[in-house]
Amino acid sequence: MKKITCAALLLISIYAKAASCSANGTGDWETPGTWTCGHVPGTGDDVTIGAGITVTVNANNLADIGNLFIFGTLQFTNGSKLNLAATSVVDVYSGGSITGGNGGAKLVFPDASYAGPFSTTGPFFFTNSGSGSGILPLTLVSFYSSQQNQEVILYWRTENEENINSFEIESKDENSDWQALEMIPSMATKEGGYSYTFIDHTKMTGDRYYRLKIIDRDGKYVYSKVLFITSGQTGTISITPTLVYSSMNVTLPASGPAQISIYNTSGQLVKTLITGNEVFNIDVSGLHRGAYFLSVSQGKNFQSAKFFKQ
Repeated sequence: MKKITCAALLLISIYAKAASCSANGTGDWETPGTWTCGHVPGTGDDVTIGAGITVTVNANNLADIGNLFIFGTLQFTNGSKLNLAATSVVDVYSGGSITGGNGGAKLVFPDASYAGPFSTTGPFFFTNSGSGSGILPLTLVSFYSSQQNQEVILYWRTENEENINSFEIESKDENSDWQALEMIPSMATKEGGYSYTFIDHTKMTGDRYYRLKIIDRDGKYVYSKVLFITSGQTGTISITPTLVYSSMNVTLPASGPAQISIYNTSGQLVKTLITGNEVFNIDVSGLHRGAYFLSVSQGKNFQSAKFFKQ
């Protein structure tokens, strides 16, 4: 039996994208200084082009970026391309546009390609499974998971749930296709948000993948990012102290580059950093009092530990 519930857990396996990149101002896509993240958008990065800003694509950008939100203008030159992941969405909002390019200019998904010349104005969307007028009216603030006694718990938090009908939870392993587990109706008030929780009581016998199919009342849908849950995770994060006043020492389960993200209990990202050290110190003096999850992304593995800020 599967149900929606709330839980507080000490160890969490969490999907964390590489970065969230917003355009600082008008500029070229391939210029690191154009972006608040300090680098050209890479694999998994969500990208936002604000109102009044024009970003010009000049090359064949091979990284499969995450979602692309356009309130300003995305301008293509001839032959330039952007690659997107299968679960990505390009949302062109009212007042936003995609312009320029020739037939060689493209938005490229794994199973779909949209070629120029572009003269698209919002509201409009592009996905791996189709395109059309309007946008899927929802902001997926966070989507992550935890394990307890071989059960997987999924958490997601939304904002701006206007016209959303439901969330279909889908799962697969290395040797199977995606299967629907449960349909969860939208719980948010009009144009509001909600924090959802779902427990998969199926005992884990191997690595597993999860995603959300987000469906609106008009039948349009998009997929969330995919969570990878490993049954063979070795080592855990160590945090000392777990009752923190100003800073804490963190020991990672393995050496190597890692992205560190801190989330509050509502799923909001409040602090992030990248480290190459297996043992390091984090200043959390600026956080409000309460419970937090520190998540670590190292390669394909994701873990988290809970701490409390005094």
